[in-house]
Amino acid sequence: MAEVRLIPGNPAPATYKDTGIEMASALVAEHQDGTRIYLRYFPTGEIQQWSAASTGWVTLARCTPGTEGRPPQCDKPLRLLHE
Repeated sequence: MAEVRLIPGNPAPATYKDTGIEMASALVAEHQDGTRIYLRYFPTGEIQQWSAASTGWVTLARCTPGTEGRPPQCDKPLRLLHE
């Protein structure tokens, strides 16, 4: 099971002291055994997964969006953590 929340582009993004605040998109997926995987994607292309072992976000890869049905192009193979 996966829950996807999409937020359309904001023509007036949040700023702090004249600096744009980078926002992340997130995805939560659930295995059949009930364990969850938390992922987030930044506009810079960075994809991170929450690590309970490290108690923090771990960068998996930096990817550029694919075009015309092609998958994203990543700087290294995108492999999920198995914890």
